[in-house]
Amino acid sequence: MLHKLIPYEYKKWSTLLGGVLIHLALGSYYTFGNMSPYITSYLREYDEIDVRYSKSVWISTAHSLFMAAGTLLSGLLNSVFKINVKFTIFFESFLLTLITYGAMPGLGTGFAYIGPLSIAMKWFPNKKGLANSAILFGYGASAIFFDQVQTIYINPDNFSPDKAYSVKYPDEKYFSKLHTDLLERIPKVFIILAASYASLQIVGFSLLASYYTKEETITSINTEEEQVVNQTDAVQSSTDLNSLGVNYKSPNEGLTLAQAFRSPVYFILITIISTAFGASGFIVPFYKTFGLTFIENDKFLATVGSVCSIFNSTGRLFWGYLVDKLPFKVCYLILMTSIISLVSTIYLTKFIDSKEIYLVWVSTAKCFGQKNFTAIYGSTYVFDIPSSFLTAYLASFEEELGWFWLFFIGSCISLLGWIMGFVFYVKKSDGEDI
Repeated sequence: MLHKLIPYEYKKWSTLLGGVLIHLALGSYYTFGNMSPYITSYLREYDEIDVRYSKSVWISTAHSLFMAAGTLLSGLLNSVFKINVKFTIFFESFLLTLITYGAMPGLGTGFAYIGPLSIAMKWFPNKKGLANSAILFGYGASAIFFDQVQTIYINPDNFSPDKAYSVKYPDEKYFSKLHTDLLERIPKVFIILAASYASLQIVGFSLLASYYTKEETITSINTEEEQVVNQTDAVQSSTDLNSLGVNYKSPNEGLTLAQAFRSPVYFILITIISTAFGASGFIVPFYKTFGLTFIENDKFLATVGSVCSIFNSTGRLFWGYLVDKLPFKVCYLILMTSIISLVSTIYLTKFIDSKEIYLVWVSTAKCFGQKNFTAIYGSTYVFDIPSSFLTAYLASFEEELGWFWLFFIGSCISLLGWIMGFVFYVKKSDGEDI
């Protein structure tokens, strides 16, 4: 492993870089919106399956569902059984596509998602938000690169979908066999993507270093020993106890999963998590499909996805920094107010004669302690399952609801989480919100 060759003082940085590379591969979920028109068109033209965009959303839903299961299982293995999990296409039918492009990647993502975050928190006990957001930068940045790789390889001539679903739905268009070369490149792009993801994850995994204190392995000079002791004392100070009685800065303290279940805060958090993605849950799979109804420029829409990912990834760094400085409640309410406002009005961009406006619209463990963070965090993802099902179910009625009501309903779901943000009440020992 590469991390064994790295001096101790640099191991935390190699762990951070390794986490970024792993999440850069895991973030391929955000490229689904870009791939959806290609995959759906391929299934319709080559396999003659009557699948529509509203049904293809079940692929991304399968990814979310199995990611939740993988995240929970990874968390339990880590916290309960002490097994540290660092890392763990072909088209013949819609079901096989759903399994190979949705369920299987989702399960693998769930296993690999928490590990780097958990390790990074231990290396950076006083900057957990910034450390985790740096790693999640990779997750959000994936589409910056891979949206472009997909579109440049599949559609180098920038063709637009040319075959309407029916006379009744003239704006719902797919690529036809007039673009045979384009359609034949779709399965081949997965070979390129697989090689890229595998390379990123192998290098990233080799850079991860499990946390340990320097005095556990070598004898340090006096000044170094004193520094480590002082840092340890600062981390385990009683002033870091929150209103749940947990020293949230210590890597060796925290509630068990059973204790977390008995806390009302846990259920406030799962409500926030399960509703927060209601608004954005329709944007990720549908931004390109919706955009194609009034923008006939495939490469521009792929660029929209890449630019969005720039804001997505850098935004994670911004919010990670902010959450270390300001209370979680303040950060969350500001973020959700912005998301709800943008998603609920995105339909209006269809009536503004500027495709750049569409780009602007789209672009935009302190509670329970660290000891059993992975199990508790993983369990909260299970409660995202009902939200994912609801999102996919509503999306399947897109033809009846229309784009306006689809985005508006998603915003209303997130509004519930926004309201729950006001009742989040965990405090620091000095009475301030965490």
